[in-house]
Amino acid sequence: MDGFVWKQDMTQGKIQGRSHQTSSRGSCPSMKQDGRPMWRRAALVCTVLLCGSALSGCQTTAMQNMPLAPDQPWAAPVDANGHIIEGHEQGAPGHKGGRMLKMPAGYRLSSDHALPQPAALGTVQVDHSYNLVDLIDMAQSINPSTRQAWDAARESAAETGIARSAYLPHLTATALGGYGVLEPHNRFRSDGVKVNTNTRIHGTLERQQVGLEWLLFDFGKRRAVMEEATQKSIGQNILFTGEHQKVIHQVALAYYRYAAALNNVSLVRQSLENAHAIARAADANLRNGEGTVIDTAQAEQAVAEAELVLARTEGDVKTYRLELLTAVGLNPSQPLHVQTDTGRNIRVEDIRLSEDMVHEAVGRRPDVLAAYTSLRAAQSAVEGARASYRPQIFMSGNVGYGFDDIRLRNLPLVNTNSLNDRVHTFGSLITAGITVPIYDGGLRRNRLRQAHEREDSARAALQDTQNNAVRTIVSAEAMLHTGITAYQAALSLQKASQTGFDAALTAYRSGDGTMTRMLELQNTLLNARLAVSDSYYGMLSAAASLAYAAGTLGSSSVLSDIEGSLEETAPVVPVSNGQAPG
Repeated sequence: MDGFVWKQDMTQGKIQGRSHQTSSRGSCPSMKQDGRPMWRRAALVCTVLLCGSALSGCQTTAMQNMPLAPDQPWAAPVDANGHIIEGHEQGAPGHKGGRMLKMPAGYRLSSDHALPQPAALGTVQVDHSYNLVDLIDMAQSINPSTRQAWDAARESAAETGIARSAYLPHLTATALGGYGVLEPHNRFRSDGVKVNTNTRIHGTLERQQVGLEWLLFDFGKRRAVMEEATQKSIGQNILFTGEHQKVIHQVALAYYRYAAALNNVSLVRQSLENAHAIARAADANLRNGEGTVIDTAQAEQAVAEAELVLARTEGDVKTYRLELLTAVGLNPSQPLHVQTDTGRNIRVEDIRLSEDMVHEAVGRRPDVLAAYTSLRAAQSAVEGARASYRPQIFMSGNVGYGFDDIRLRNLPLVNTNSLNDRVHTFGSLITAGITVPIYDGGLRRNRLRQAHEREDSARAALQDTQNNAVRTIVSAEAMLHTGITAYQAALSLQKASQTGFDAALTAYRSGDGTMTRMLELQNTLLNARLAVSDSYYGMLSAAASLAYAAGTLGSSSVLSDIEGSLEETAPVVPVSNGQAPG
C-alpha cells in the first residue's frame, strides 16, 4: 500500500505547500481519501483481466474461419461483389460495410468481381495476315515466360550488387530522445519520528551518433561469395536466352501444326468436291441406264464420309489455333489470320552433323551452360565455406553528441528545493581489431560438408545435362532425316494416286470402271494429300527442333535457313524452292 500512499501525499504536499508527515505508527491518512488508491488498483487488475480475455477470445475466433471438418466445405462469407471476407457476422473484422452473402453451396467458391482483370499484353490487327516471323517477334515481346525470365535475371544481378556491398564500409546514423520521471518515496527516522520526503526526478535526453563498420580483410570469403553470386547471375542470363529460344520453338511448332490443319481443311474440301463429282457421275450413269443403285448409294456414302472428315479437320483447326495463341501469349478470344508457309524443301545431304558439330552444339546449349555456371557457383561456395575458418580484420568507429537536462526536487538531506543539471557531451572513437573463430559446435564443418555435397551434385547434373543434350541432338537429327524422307515419299505417292484417280474417274464416266475401285482410289488420293501436308509441316517442325536442340534457334531467321545455322562458321545455304504441299 505504500506505493499508493506517497502519490497521494505528494499531491497533497503540492497543494498545501508542504510534505505530509505520518505519525510514529506509520498510519496512512491518504487511505481515507474516498478509497482512491484501492479504486486505482482494482481498475488496473480489471484492465489486465479484460486484455487477457480479449486475446484468448481472438484466438478462439480465429479457429472459426476454417473448414469445420475434412469432409465439409468451407463456408466463408462474401460481400456484395463476391469477395471473400473475414468473420461470420455483420460488422466482423475486415468487413468495411455492405451486405454480407453466403458462399455457394458445396465445394465451390464465389466469383470475385473485385478481382483485377489481367491487362492485355498484345493485340492483333484484324486486317493483317501474320507469318511465322511476325508471330515469333510478338511472342518474344509479350509472352509472360520471357518477362519472368527477365525478372529472374534482374533479381540475380541485384544479388551480385548485394555481395559487392560487403567490400564497402557501412555507415549508420542514430538519433534518439526521451523524457523520464522518477518519484521515489524516502522514509527517514529523526528523534524517533518518521519523516516522509517526496523526491521528484525528471529530465530529458538527446543522443546523436554516426557509426562506421568496415571489414578490411577476410582471407577470400567475400571474394568467394562475390564469385558465387556472379556465376548465378550469369546462369540466369543464360536461362533468359534459353527461355527466348524455348518460346521461338514453341511458337514454331504451334504455327506448323496450325498451318497443317488449315492445309488439311482445304485438302478435305477438295476431296469433298471430288466426292460430289463422283456422286453426280453415278447419278448420270443411273439415268442413262449404265449405272446401278448400289453405285449411287456408295457415292452418297463417300460424300457423307468426306463431310465427317471435314468436320473433324475443322475442329483440329480450332484446337491448334488456340494452341498458337497461347504460345504467342495472346488472348485466346482474339481473331488471328495466319499466312501459311509453303514451297520449302530441305535435303538430307544438308543435314549431316559431324562429331565436332555435335560437340560444338552441346557447348552452346543454354541448359548445358547454365549447369556449368551452377557448378562454378557451387565451387565458389566451397571456397567461401573454407574461408570461414580464417580470421577477419575489421575497423569500426563512431562520432556522437549527447545532451542531458535533469531536474531534481525535494532531495533528502539536502538544503535545497530543486537542482538542475545540464550536460553537453561530444565524443569519438576509432578502433581496429581481428576476430579469430575458435569453436562453433561444428557449424563451419557442417556448412563445408554441405558445400561439397552441392558441388558434387552440380557436377553430376552437368554431366547428365551434357549426355541428355547429345541424345537430344542425335534424336532430332534422326527425326529430321525421317521427316525429309517421308515428305519425298509422300510426294511420289500423291503423284501416283492423282494419276490413278483421274484415270478411274474418266473410265467410270465412260462406263468402263467400277464405283468400288474409284472410291478406293479417291480415299487413297485423300490420304496421300494429307500425308504430303503432314510430312511437309512435320519436316519443318523437325528442322526447328534440331535447331533448338543444337542451341542455334536464336531468332526467327534461323527457321528459313536451318542447315546454315547448325554450324556458326558454315556459309549460308540458300533455300531451294520445292513443290508446295497439296
